[in-house]
Amino acid sequence: MGILVKGEITITKGFKTWKEMVYAQDGKLKEHGIKFVFAGTQKDDPTKLHTVMQFPNMEALQAFKDDKELAEKRKEAGAVLETAVMTPMSDEHLANYPDAYIKN
Repeated sequence: MGILVKGEITITKGFKTWKEMVYAQDGKLKEHGIKFVFAGTQKDDPTKLHTVMQFPNMEALQAFKDDKELAEKRKEAGAVLETAVMTPMSDEHLANYPDAYIKN
């Protein structure tokens, strides 16, 4: 399964712009082995983006953090990298009850 990471970051150009950047960087994200399980903004604050991402291992997470080219693309899309908080989650206690909610 890999590692699930909960992310929080401020975005300044809206969710649509951020999402378009993600799709445009598909090859780069695949290179790092990243899959988005969830991405969305807070209901009361559209500048607060929350994600759940899956990485194959901690090395891939570190490579994502260190990728300067991808960091620049994220900044161009309005991500305020200094506000990013990434929290690895326990893989022992997972529940997706009753089933996944997916909307593209």
